[in-house]
Amino acid sequence: MLKKSATLSLKQQTDKLKDRLDSKLAEAEELVKTTGMPGGVPNPPDSVLENLISECEDHQFWMNFKKAAPMLFCAAVEHNADIKQVRDLSFMEELLKVRSMMHIMANKLGQNDASVDVIEYSMATTMLENKLNVLKSLNTTVEGDDDNRLTFNIQGTKKAV
Repeated sequence: MLKKSATLSLKQQTDKLKDRLDSKLAEAEELVKTTGMPGGVPNPPDSVLENLISECEDHQFWMNFKKAAPMLFCAAVEHNADIKQVRDLSFMEELLKVRSMMHIMANKLGQNDASVDVIEYSMATTMLENKLNVLKSLNTTVEGDDDNRLTFNIQGTKKAV
C-alpha cells in the first residue's frame, strides 16, 4: 500500500510544506499586528535548525495556556445541562478515539508494517499527544475544588491560583 507522500515527488512535498508555512507565517504576522507588538522579524542563526524539535518545544510556562483553557471552558458550561452533556460526550469520544488510534498505530509499528509512513506517524503521534494532554488536564481534580471553584497550579512557578 502506497502512502500519499510516497506518490508525491520530493519537490511537490517541499512545495506543499512551503505553502503551509507561508500561510501560517501570514497568520502569525497578522497576530503580531493585532497585539501591537513591535514589527520586525528576529533573525536567529541557522544553527537553531540543528535542534529544530527542541527549539519548537513548549516552554514550561506555556503549558499553563494549554491546560487552563480547556478547564475554564468546561467550568463555563458546567451549569448548562445541554452543553454539559455535549461536552461530556465529546470528552469520551475523543478519549476513545485517541486510545484506539494510538493502539492501532503501535500495533502497525510493532509489526514493522511496510505501509507505515514514519513522518506521518510522527506528526500524528504529536497531535494525539496534544489531545491526550488536554484530556488529562480535564480529568484532573484538585482537593477543595467544586463546581464553583477551580484551582490551577501555575507550571514554571511554585504558585497556584
